[in-house]
Amino acid sequence: MRVQFRKDEIFQYHKKRNFYSGLIFLGSVFLAVILLSLTASGLLKLEIPGLEAIQKLVLYVSKEIRKPSLLGVFFTTLFGGLFFFYLPIEFLYIRAAYSKLDGSDLVMLHILGLVISFTINYFLGRIAARACIKLISPKKFYRMKGFLNRYGVLAIFAFNALPLPAPILSAVLGVIRYKKKIFYPVFVAGQLAQCAVILFFVRFVFTGKIF
Repeated sequence: MRVQFRKDEIFQYHKKRNFYSGLIFLGSVFLAVILLSLTASGLLKLEIPGLEAIQKLVLYVSKEIRKPSLLGVFFTTLFGGLFFFYLPIEFLYIRAAYSKLDGSDLVMLHILGLVISFTINYFLGRIAARACIKLISPKKFYRMKGFLNRYGVLAIFAFNALPLPAPILSAVLGVIRYKKKIFYPVFVAGQLAQCAVILFFVRFVFTGKIF
């Protein structure tokens, strides 16, 4: 005897299947990133070819960030700008601003690291787009896409000029395939505004050179 399904039942079945397949994909990627991070930091012991070289690189990067140095400033945003890797970027930038590092070099390397990390976020978002659509449903996805297409410029500038999760936004913009020719200039403008304001207050206002 053949079982007949109503259209709404078929839709619900595909909706659940798409949700779980998207969840499994994103969960697998997230778990792989966590395992790799724990292994590279030495907290987890796994036999991985080239692991020793990776751990040496992690120690070197950490040392440069702690100094701080110009290379450390670059490393801060290169790795801290990745949406799946947290570093207190604004705090570390303020600390670097109090040092004797050249202001123009400081800002340039800070933004250069973000350009690279946000580009990685954007393209990872594009790769994961199909899984995200399955996870949040096409209706919600296209509603979010419409909102960001309308208010994207304001959102990108605000998230980069203020201490908001800009790395996550850059990945989301990749998911909806937001126009790169708009994304890059606006995000750089927002970061420049934030960097300039922080540098001005740290080196001129708080030191009493102006007031």
